[in-house]
Amino acid sequence: MAAQNRHLRGEREEVLSPVHGNVVVEAGDLMFLDNSDGVRGASTSADNYAYPFSSAVNAASKETGIINALYTQFLGVAMESSPSGTTENISVATNGVFRYPLYRNAGTTIGATVSSVSMFTSGTGVSDQTVFLGTSAPGSTALLGYIVKTESGASFVDFQIRTAFGSSGLAT
Repeated sequence: MAAQNRHLRGEREEVLSPVHGNVVVEAGDLMFLDNSDGVRGASTSADNYAYPFSSAVNAASKETGIINALYTQFLGVAMESSPSGTTENISVATNGVFRYPLYRNAGTTIGATVSSVSMFTSGTGVSDQTVFLGTSAPGSTALLGYIVKTESGASFVDFQIRTAFGSSGLAT
C-alpha cells in the first residue's frame, strides 16, 4: 500500500521540507526531521532534512533515545513521492486525519493513542506506512496521534496526527 494518499479530512497545514537525493520517499510515508545526531546511525550527524521512519536505525542500547527522537522529531505525512536522485523539497502534512493499516487487527476506541510500528528486536527498523495501537506494547515507538473512529476488529485506523511542527502538536 505504498505511495497512497492517506489523508481523509482536516486542514493539512503542509510544510516544505528538503530531502536528500539518495533518499526514496513515497506519498503517505511517516516522516521525521533529522535534527539530532545518531538517529540514522551511530556515526550520523543531524542535517535538518526529512527522512521516512525506516531511515531511523537503532542499537538495543539506544532504543529509548530513538523512540524519544521519533516522538519529538515526527514531522508528519509525506504528501508526495520523491524518487532517488531527486533533490527538490516535498510537501509534508503536519495536521489532519489520516488512515493507516494496523500492524495487527484490533478494536479501536476514540481517543486511544497510535504509534509507529517498530521491529527493533529483529533489526528491521521502523515502518513508514503501518501503525500500532498504543505506546506501551513492546516494539512500539512514540505517539503519532489519537484515534477518531471506533471500530471492532479493524485492519485500518483513522487518527488525528500530532506532530511537533503542526498547530495540533507539541511545539508550534
